[in-house]
Amino acid sequence: MLETEARNMAMLAHLLAIVASFIAPLVIWLVYRERSALVDYHGKEQLNFQISLYIYVMGLYAVSTVLAVVTFGIGYLLLFPLIIAISIYALVMMIMAGMAANRGEYYRIPLSIRFIN
Repeated sequence: MLETEARNMAMLAHLLAIVASFIAPLVIWLVYRERSALVDYHGKEQLNFQISLYIYVMGLYAVSTVLAVVTFGIGYLLLFPLIIAISIYALVMMIMAGMAANRGEYYRIPLSIRFIN
């Protein structure tokens, strides 16, 4: 695989996750992981990030549901600003990781749990 093609695929693994969650990085990683170490790394990195985001959001929903029961619904008011903050963080991290992949760099997304090594 050519270096420019590998960089483009690695970048797409991050940027397509903005609209396709874990599906696009999974497909790109499964198809191109043996052809390029860069695509292998960035595909796994984005998949780990998507899994981490899912866990963080589900944990946030669980905590806010308990707070909502205890506070008669006010706990859900905490949910919306936090979901917006997580969404903005995720968008920024996906764009930054995509830009790093396009430069050929191995970027580690902060707060991403390493499930796939």
